[in-house]
Amino acid sequence: RSPSEQQRKTVTVLFMDVVGSTQLTQRLDPEEVHAVMDTALVRLTDLVRARQGRVLQYAGDSLLAVFGAEQSLEDDAERAVRAGLDILAEAPVLAARFRERQGLDTFDLRVGIHTGPVLLGGGVDSAGNIRGATVNIAARMEQTAPPGTLRISHETYRNVRGLFEVEVQPPLEVKGIDAPVRSYLVVRARPRTLRAANRGLEGIDAPLVGRDAELAKIQEAFHGACEDKSLALVTVVGEPGIGKSRLAFEFVRGLELLPSPVRFFQARPQPYGNNVPYGLLRDLLAWRFEILDSDSQAVAQG
Repeated sequence: RSPSEQQRKTVTVLFMDVVGSTQLTQRLDPEEVHAVMDTALVRLTDLVRARQGRVLQYAGDSLLAVFGAEQSLEDDAERAVRAGLDILAEAPVLAARFRERQGLDTFDLRVGIHTGPVLLGGGVDSAGNIRGATVNIAARMEQTAPPGTLRISHETYRNVRGLFEVEVQPPLEVKGIDAPVRSYLVVRARPRTLRAANRGLEGIDAPLVGRDAELAKIQEAFHGACEDKSLALVTVVGEPGIGKSRLAFEFVRGLELLPSPVRFFQARPQPYGNNVPYGLLRDLLAWRFEILDSDSQAVAQG
């Protein structure tokens, strides 16, 4: 797609802002302010890109990034939230650097995220042009986030439910939006073995319908492999939304009802991780042993 072409897409928008930048400009010379902001924005842009996000705009002490601009993936919101946590984790590192070189006492960041439809491209600045109420809500998430925190909207939360520990916040008023906007502060990523299923509707547990035969085939293959002490491969193929994830979920839930314990390992291939050596095996072991992406090598080995 040419940048000059407009395209309507559902994306996840991330806003990041440096807290107290006005006081910063009063304490430092313009050249020093430029060095601080440029150093921070370059590093934080790298963190966004590492999560396959795209920075569209810079505005002095802030940046606007989008996840899902080029290619929509089912984990766009998850990667945006992880990028937000990466940014907050980098703040103390940058603060120490600026304390040593520029004598700054503090350097705090805040992040806001919202998921929704936008209009990309077109106009004067076609490469970085993005319009829509989604952008305004994401900006509001960032503006109202306390220093050093990450605030996400309910629309983003629906896409990452169970993956992160969050704190429910009072509804917010957003200019141009009639109803108050629900939001959450993200505390941390959950260990992989504690993740809940994030598909379906929150608070509703509907029975599986029309998939008894398929579920029986998977269970038959499992029990046959156990009895024969052999390997078995079962492939489930279907269009998006037809119920593949639900079928897998029901199979796993059935394992919990067995009289004998079962060691269950799970992994999910990432669409952007084809070039990661042993990426699927890495995810499988990390999920089973509760290793987070943010954990150091020493923590993972321990």
